Amino acid sequence: MHSISRAAAAFALLAAVVLLTTVHGRASGTQISFTAAQVSAGYKTFEQVCSTCHGTNLEGGAGPALTGPNWKTLSVKIKAKVTDVFTLITTEMPLNAPATLSHTEYVNIMAFILSKNGYKPGATPLTFAAASSSQAAILKE
Repeated sequence: MHSISRAAAAFALLAAVVLLTTVHGRASGTQISFTAAQVSAGYKTFEQVCSTCHGTNLEGGAGPALTGPNWKTLSVKIKAKVTDVFTLITTEMPLNAPATLSHTEYVNIMAFILSKNGYKPGATPLTFAAASSSQAAILKE
């Protein structure tokens, strides 16, 4: 029950971040780039740290799904951006030890999540600063 309450609080925080971002009009690019190596490293960390709650295939479980219809709702209806999700991940996750991963681990996890949501790896690595400010949608259509 405690983890469900934390998950609900995390989604409320995400909604608040989206609202603040919209109200304050944070300016940044809508392009996002990451490498295949980051996706691979992100998968390994995700599997070790995140999959217990979010599922091996990001389908959800104790924590919310990070792909599929709910993810699309965040992207389309409330216009969640990479910066919104990345801020939530870096400050609130993992649930049992928030903000304890390295910047590299968080960036790689974000690359993995993006790769499962329609984005393709490229030649330019994702950086913590780029993920923190990216206005790219969390779902590439």
